[in-house]
Amino acid sequence: MPLKAYFFILFMGLSLLSVAQPRHIRLVDALSAENFAKHFNTDTVQLSRINTSETPAGVFVAYRKADTLNFNHKFYKSSQASDYTRVGLAFYARKGNDYQLSFRNDNAFFCASCNNMSHYDVNASNDTVRISISWGPNAHGQSESYCFVYRPVPKRWQLAQINRSGSGDEGENHSEYMTYSKNTKVYLDDYYAESLPYDSTVISSQGISLNYKPGDYARLLRSLKEIPKNSLFLLPQVFSKDEAKYFMEADLDEEQSYDANPIHGKNVLMANEIGYFLEQANQLDAAQVFLDKIIAHFPEREVAYLNRGDVFFKKGQSSYKKAKKDYHTYIALMNKRGLQAKIPQRIATFLNAQ
Repeated sequence: MPLKAYFFILFMGLSLLSVAQPRHIRLVDALSAENFAKHFNTDTVQLSRINTSETPAGVFVAYRKADTLNFNHKFYKSSQASDYTRVGLAFYARKGNDYQLSFRNDNAFFCASCNNMSHYDVNASNDTVRISISWGPNAHGQSESYCFVYRPVPKRWQLAQINRSGSGDEGENHSEYMTYSKNTKVYLDDYYAESLPYDSTVISSQGISLNYKPGDYARLLRSLKEIPKNSLFLLPQVFSKDEAKYFMEADLDEEQSYDANPIHGKNVLMANEIGYFLEQANQLDAAQVFLDKIIAHFPEREVAYLNRGDVFFKKGQSSYKKAKKDYHTYIALMNKRGLQAKIPQRIATFLNAQ
């Protein structure tokens, strides 16, 4: 065989292996995962799920791809198959009932068994695509979410945000939220999910992270105070009302209720300081979780009523009645202790205006 012919055949063979997905799909039936799979599935690639996009119009396809051989081979019936199965993402642009392959990314998710990947999904809404991945041991799972926004120029989805959260071997919780500038050269069609956090081309424009162990008030307070002031507006992304409840319920037995777990000793001071910090950062619902619990178990702690009254005041006119009640209780407790001179004038101004 002539040398040129040999290299031509080799080149064509490699090309066929690298292009497992069909480049063109025409649907006669309604758009559904089942109908799309009839045209999409081959011996080396199988559709997992689809998600439609409006900007631009088309279909995102999450798929499983055989790294070697093909899914018809007996090897892919064995328990080792997932080690050699990539999980990727493709986008088919829509023109009527025709769908043209715009891109495929075999590295959009982890491989089927990598890092104990337990869940993956893609969701498109308007011009935004969100990739979610859950992985790690069941007891200490990790969740990651990548948000890409469509840019008309250069007609690609660009990385805009990353959310990560999970727990470590000792039960510590880590939450991270990052936003990225338009200078970031990370796109949906060619990013590599398993190494994205270490990609040198990622340029961060703003970020926030929080590390704590549920029930460890000192560690949470320290982590909150380490957040740069110019990042505090991102706090709801890593610590919401649900995280606050989870933090305080950590030591509960299964038969105990949320209100059955009192705050002990010096934790009261730190819990109040956390509540105050969250209120000052305008994370009002999370702040109220801490202040509610303090008041439930320490009804004579006047400063907690002041802080919770401030939470209700910041929530707006619909909560003014609750703020008024807490401020009156605060004043009564301060008077009882002979501390009326320390009551802020703004409290009297608010109450006189009601």
